[in-house]
Amino acid sequence: MQAATFEVVIAKPDDSAVRYEKPLPLDKLPFQYRNDKYNSIGTAFAIGKNRFVTEFNVVAEGIGGRVGAPLLRDAQGKVYAIDKVTGFSLGQDFVVFTVAGSPDVKPLPTDRGSHVNEAVYAVGNALGTGVVIRDGLYTSDTPEDENGRWRWIRFSAAAAPGNGGGPLLDKDGSVIGVVLRKSPKENLSYALPIGLVLDAPTKSVDTERSVSTHSGFMKATREGIFHIKLELPITFAAFADSVQAQSDSFFDAQWKALLAQEDARLFPKGADSHKMLAAEAYVNTYPAALQRASNGDWGYLVPEHAKASLPDNGYADVGIAGEAVMFHLHKPDGLPLAALYADPKGLVELIFKYGPFTRAVGDEKVRMTSLGAPILDTVYVDRWKRRWQHREYAFPAVDRLLQIYSLPVPDGYIALMREVSPEDHHAVDVRMQAMADFITVTYDGSFAAWKEFLAQGEWVSPEIGQAHIVIDYGKRFSLSSPDFSLAYGPDLQQIDANGELLVSIGFHGRDGAVQLGLSGVVAKQDKDKQTQVRINRQPRPFADAPLNWLSNWKHLANNAHPPGGQPYKSGKISWVGTTLDRDADANVMYTVFYGNDGGPSDATMKQKLAQAVKGTTIQEH
Repeated sequence: MQAATFEVVIAKPDDSAVRYEKPLPLDKLPFQYRNDKYNSIGTAFAIGKNRFVTEFNVVAEGIGGRVGAPLLRDAQGKVYAIDKVTGFSLGQDFVVFTVAGSPDVKPLPTDRGSHVNEAVYAVGNALGTGVVIRDGLYTSDTPEDENGRWRWIRFSAAAAPGNGGGPLLDKDGSVIGVVLRKSPKENLSYALPIGLVLDAPTKSVDTERSVSTHSGFMKATREGIFHIKLELPITFAAFADSVQAQSDSFFDAQWKALLAQEDARLFPKGADSHKMLAAEAYVNTYPAALQRASNGDWGYLVPEHAKASLPDNGYADVGIAGEAVMFHLHKPDGLPLAALYADPKGLVELIFKYGPFTRAVGDEKVRMTSLGAPILDTVYVDRWKRRWQHREYAFPAVDRLLQIYSLPVPDGYIALMREVSPEDHHAVDVRMQAMADFITVTYDGSFAAWKEFLAQGEWVSPEIGQAHIVIDYGKRFSLSSPDFSLAYGPDLQQIDANGELLVSIGFHGRDGAVQLGLSGVVAKQDKDKQTQVRINRQPRPFADAPLNWLSNWKHLANNAHPPGGQPYKSGKISWVGTTLDRDADANVMYTVFYGNDGGPSDATMKQKLAQAVKGTTIQEH
């Protein structure tokens, strides 16, 4: 029995580029593990002359990854490459195969009978410590969940990670099943009856499994049956390529079908979207993700988020948005934007300064400081023509990737980040890109940061590029977007490197289409104070909008206070504002405000507002 049972192993990934805050305490790891060039991932066993079986999910770890195909290893440490796949079931989760240089071992006998309430033995590579035997009881035959097409063997013998694919033996040492998984709700495990493996097709295979496809930006799913069709026997390399290709193709078809299924309610279509198009823009330096709630309404997803300090006044503002980490990275003061954008290795090193990115070594967790250069460095252009830097980095010890989509902004990046396995890479990539399409950003930075950002060429997003921002210290500030423009000189407020510009971006409905556009501007004299000029865009509310929306629209059309043109105080800040081109039948109206935290007279406030209004032109109505 021991000779016919093998470990399934896979090469350890190359970790040479990874750096840590201190040397890894490798002496805390078992001798076998730290001296092994392979990771042990499961168990396989012989059921015939050069005929082996294991769990499909075990060998799937060698599909699409960077460490190569899985191997079989015997008790003497000799490894054997998988040669050809001769049997396979996706739903029943097994694969039958031959190996190159087949070891001369006696196959395990098999028994198709039922042994309910009898002793059974789970044999396998439990926890990667070598092949061990654990006893228990065959408790029941349990119907397969979906439609009861077959029955699982349920048993009480302990099955730990690494047991997957190993034999379940009866009291006479015959194989009655293939160990697959533990029950998530009870201390029992499942095995597939060996008869299903022995009777599996050996030529043409059409195997299936139910799969749900979902998106991160709306509460909707698409159910489907994933088929894998193969002609057997097939080399493992061809098997892996075909399985991955068919999986990716199925996801693409399901994703397309999901979007078609939801098309009538997919933003910006349908009544569920008009609330979003009539809302004021989201204004916050932390990003927001447009998301459709369970009631159908589209709104901004702003998860709980918190800031962590980085060197030299930098910070990372981090939250969890569905499947991804969403964060705003405010770069350290001494780091030039051009250097940040051009250094993918440095990006992760900066992120690792705040995050709990650690590697467990025994009972200790050691913080990682670098993953080295990315294994993928490309650009994703989203539906709004914004250019996201798409980088992927290899994690140490396991075949996993860190995926980052980062959008350049004046003070650093807005970014999405998540861990991804090789077999899920394509599907995760599609969902991440779709999420990026629904991210809205408030661009913020000092005047010095803006001047640096505007010189970054292709990294400046189209809606910002079209605003034609000019900052000429001591002389002139101007912004001229397709919808409105603002210009002022030092007689209104000081213009120097310490000023701050905040540009809010919103979804603008126009001529039956939607585009990203400027929804507001705040230009401050000093980023640490509150003297400022502010322009806000207000779309006309829809007919059945909430009463406060309709009331506010009427309020703006009548130029009621505020804005009203009369100075007033809010806290320690004096304000004065007015509505421009007042028309209750317009599609949008704009307000201009002037704020000052220096306690000026009402006459001065009115004079400043008049200057701001004179420098403002509205093109959108």
